[in-house]
Amino acid sequence: MKKYTLFELEDYILNRLLYFCDYYKNENITESSYSDWNIRDVLGHINSWINIAVNSLDLIKQKESFDDFNDIDILKFLEIIGNIDLSIFNNKNYKLYLNKSLKDTINDTKIILEKYNIMLKIFDKNGLLDKEFPEGFSFSLLKYMAMDIGIHPIMHIMQHYLKRRDYNEFIKEVESSKIYFVQYSGNNVNEYNFTDYFENKEEKINRFVELGKINKNEFINEIIKINKII
Repeated sequence: MKKYTLFELEDYILNRLLYFCDYYKNENITESSYSDWNIRDVLGHINSWINIAVNSLDLIKQKESFDDFNDIDILKFLEIIGNIDLSIFNNKNYKLYLNKSLKDTINDTKIILEKYNIMLKIFDKNGLLDKEFPEGFSFSLLKYMAMDIGIHPIMHIMQHYLKRRDYNEFIKEVESSKIYFVQYSGNNVNEYNFTDYFENKEEKINRFVELGKINKNEFINEIIKINKII
């Protein structure tokens, strides 16, 4: 994946999130629980993670090079992105958006993505993009950016389609975003593992069983297969 692809991916994800919100614009957002997110909750979760990524990139850029990190810097960096109790962080941000309207949440999305865009522009493609994180991470900064700005949000979009049994929308999103997943994963279908996106494993398997009954796409059959096993 090239640096310019990140800008394409950022444009893509904004368009898909806007479409996603319009598609579910009549969903009842007054009914919500941490175990059953509505459209506003999903978007708020995505906002929170992209926002923490902006803060992480800012810290990295301040140091110019990972070689400049000392032990205190690494601890601060891990505090921001690598040493987070996911359940506590996600629950905290779920509550943060609980009383917001969908309109305000969408506005937050646009603001946060613009901040991320600014961070993308200041990174040299021959610099940090080819290096690894200071400690505890095995993938490049470029891949981390792709995950934050695209893969993670798209997975949540697709999970919501599955949860609401909007299987045709799920299929359309897989086909539309496949080019980015292929570049991100090296054509590894295991990147479509939805285990961490469903609280209930039986619900996940059930949705993929139902999807299999209407799907005729071989690539999506591979996605169905791994999610019925894992």
